[in-house]
Amino acid sequence: MRSMTALLLVLTATAGCGGSAETRPQQAAKSGSARIVVTSQPLLEMATTVGSDVFAVSKIVPATMVSRQWKPTKEDAQSMRHADAILINGAGYEPWMDRVSLPGSRVKDTAAGYYEQLIRIPDAVTHQHGPAGKHGHAGTVWATWLDPNLAISQLSQVTAALIRIAPEHQQTLETESTKFRAKLESLNGVIEELKTSTHAAKFTVLADGPSYHYLTERLGWKLNYLHWDDSGKWTEPDGVELTERLKTMPADGRRLFLLSTHHADQAADFAAAAGLTVVWIDLCEYPDSANATFPERLEGNLTRLKAALAGQ
Repeated sequence: MRSMTALLLVLTATAGCGGSAETRPQQAAKSGSARIVVTSQPLLEMATTVGSDVFAVSKIVPATMVSRQWKPTKEDAQSMRHADAILINGAGYEPWMDRVSLPGSRVKDTAAGYYEQLIRIPDAVTHQHGPAGKHGHAGTVWATWLDPNLAISQLSQVTAALIRIAPEHQQTLETESTKFRAKLESLNGVIEELKTSTHAAKFTVLADGPSYHYLTERLGWKLNYLHWDDSGKWTEPDGVELTERLKTMPADGRRLFLLSTHHADQAADFAAAAGLTVVWIDLCEYPDSANATFPERLEGNLTRLKAALAGQ
């Protein structure tokens, strides 16, 4: 699980200071092809899987960063303006969009198919986590793709956008999209199985933040979340918040703690020592060190949840 951290260290050491240069490994470039820019890792895989034989697809956000924390340079903005399509995740994942002027006709919000299902974060709280300063958790839960159904909706939006640019390749694009969709749809069966098996079970779900809402809602679970610093660094205030929250939660039954794979092992050790069953959840924001596909990464999350609830 910690192999992801090793990968990020390598990327940081080799990428240099320029944001644009770091995007080069994240593309399937084809000379003379229409250029597609995406802003998230799941969208990168969707667009490359469906259209890499037709388009030059790249992720504008560096591999060691995520779009919700990224600040594009003037060169980045210019690069996006020259793209034939800009595919964004939406759901508040691209806060920098308010500060960058982009051609609206070429920007595709892939959350357009499920606005009514977006989950608002109810507690607009600002917290201090060490030297990094204050940060807030107000707004919309952004990790929509953790629900396979919402990921399928995004895939449909991606496919439609690519077909509009290259209608002569519609059959090829639809064929690849159908294959990818089938992999995502297969996960719905796993979710229903897990939902059914835990329907009458007595357990509590706690998490390091609100990012898991779409997944837990599909599973029919109530999510209790903290406001941990999502930089992945372990801080003393994180431990204090967890300790205080546990005082308000039921002490009986299994208590799961959903922890992003981006967090340090120290965070997992602290939660385990507090009596929680830690379940690593891959938020799929960064490239995978083992080159697992996006559907495989989602399946891995479900497998770890099943194992934790089975007491394995």
